[in-house]
Amino acid sequence: MNAKQFSLLRSFAFGFLVFWFFGFLVKPAYASVTLRVVAVNPSEESAQSVPIKVYLPVEVKPEDIIYKGDLEIAYDTQQGSYYVFGEYEIKPLETLEKEIEIKDIWLIEEAEIASSRKEARDMFSAFDKTPYADKAQVLSKGIEKKLKEIEEMQAGLASNPAQHISNYRYCLTVLKSVKSDLAEAKSLFKDIGPKGLAGLTWKIIVFIIGFLGVLSLGFYIIWQKQ
Repeated sequence: MNAKQFSLLRSFAFGFLVFWFFGFLVKPAYASVTLRVVAVNPSEESAQSVPIKVYLPVEVKPEDIIYKGDLEIAYDTQQGSYYVFGEYEIKPLETLEKEIEIKDIWLIEEAEIASSRKEARDMFSAFDKTPYADKAQVLSKGIEKKLKEIEEMQAGLASNPAQHISNYRYCLTVLKSVKSDLAEAKSLFKDIGPKGLAGLTWKIIVFIIGFLGVLSLGFYIIWQKQ
């Protein structure tokens, strides 16, 4: 094998290496995450046709992509995620860099957190003076603690975008736990509903009957005096 053939072999061995990394890019109207793809042709003599194929995080949809240049996008049914791809001719010792800018979709909306907090407070207030009041109080405190954990984690600055995405996925599991606690509370509410609400209804009925009885007696006494 001569030097030229070795050089070509080395080019094919290393020319298809593609490196990528994330970087934050913050703009006035929104926050975004930028995926940078770098392809290198290490050959000193010949150009290389280098294919680029990079999978995007599973949460990303085509409408979330702000900019991808001349890269194409497709969906991999086996991987369950979209990817960007393209093929480029790279000159000897040349470096090719591509950027994909994506909306920062890795945040749980404040409105959703506030909605869960309000739902919890409204629901647990109905457990006062019921046999489940203590258990409801424990659930209520647990839900509030989880919601605060989500808020604090999202308010903090992640060390890098990969950590930012990881934090988001963790917060999703915490929010799922909150939903589970709310479902448990609803189940408890169904248990006390027929009993507690029926008891309250009968108290109201007895009160109304008693009030009408007293009122009727008053009218009767007045009628007798007349």
